[in-house]
Amino acid sequence: MAITRKDFYVDSKDIKLLADALGRIPKNMPGLLEKAIYEEANVIFKESQLIVPVDTGALRASGFVHPPMKENNRTFVRVTYGGPAAHYALYVHENLYARHAAPTQAKYLETPLYRRIPVLIRNLATRINHRMKTQLPK
Repeated sequence: MAITRKDFYVDSKDIKLLADALGRIPKNMPGLLEKAIYEEANVIFKESQLIVPVDTGALRASGFVHPPMKENNRTFVRVTYGGPAAHYALYVHENLYARHAAPTQAKYLETPLYRRIPVLIRNLATRINHRMKTQLPK
């Protein structure tokens, strides 16, 4: 039996870029981190929409990016599939033995997330810096 291994990394230089960007957010511009995370979650969602298996279309149509939430000094965004397809969304996602027409596949949400991890932190910093440049009063 093979054990699936998922490695991911975050470059420490990217963490510094994000920390610097977060430290420079003016008090009159709240929510920049939340907006950046939401935008990145939408990229992951769009990639997942390309590979989510389609039989009736209910599973694909059930995908949703939830608004940013804050909890215990953490900011997060949920990307979910389910709704009327909830009874089989998890099964379809986790069943590695099911056959799917290309390019659809199992792990339709996990795969795009893992693809984005190497650039996620840098992208958040870039998005925050861009918003600060374009939204600051001149």
